Amino acid sequence: MGGGIMMTNGVAISVNTAQRLYWFGRYVQRAETLLRELVNSYDYVIDRDVDDGRKLYAKLGVEIEYRNALDFLKEGIYGNHASSIESIITWARENAIETRHLLDERGFSTLNKIYNHLVAGRESTVSPTSLEEMIDDFALILGIFSSELGRPKAYHFIRLGQYIERFDLILRLYDGIDLVNAELEAMNVIARRLNRYYQPLKITSSDVSNVLKSVNGVVDRVIQENTCALDYAEEASQSQG
Repeated sequence: MGGGIMMTNGVAISVNTAQRLYWFGRYVQRAETLLRELVNSYDYVIDRDVDDGRKLYAKLGVEIEYRNALDFLKEGIYGNHASSIESIITWARENAIETRHLLDERGFSTLNKIYNHLVAGRESTVSPTSLEEMIDDFALILGIFSSELGRPKAYHFIRLGQYIERFDLILRLYDGIDLVNAELEAMNVIARRLNRYYQPLKITSSDVSNVLKSVNGVVDRVIQENTCALDYAEEASQSQG
């Protein structure tokens, strides 16, 4: 899928770049959401339910072990699993580096700051205060890239990733299809802006696994080589005419 072209605001970007912007949006949203869940679960592990952290990660398909509340935070940040904050931020940064020419400098530098802080603190104790600071930083990044004001249409790929990730995590963490109506509507609007041939997704099943499969397949319906190439050819023809 790497050879197609998309036109965004009169500028052609590759399908590979579109995919990287999309995944950047997903990973940033995932990190921010899971950081909040970590802080909430930490409070439960301390004095209400020592197994709350295990229950949280079980919803993500991950088994974790920890001795106490602070050890739980360490496992959530640096654990050897795909849902560790360090892994997610590393993936977000890799996609950001590849698309840096399209990204707001403040957002990129803030992500870099978070990454460098994590790397430097790998051998240190993880505190709830440091997580709160990271949450604030990710809220800043999400705010920058969620705004449409003065932003190129390429940012819609980031926003599409954000809303799909929100949808995905709400279902996994809370098992509530009735809670994702706003995310579904926003996702469909953005997807249609990016691909005029996109047909809005409708939820017709109560089976969470089927719904997740449909939602996570939206990006493939939006970013398609043949459709991208067609849009590019038509827009180029119109501009020449």
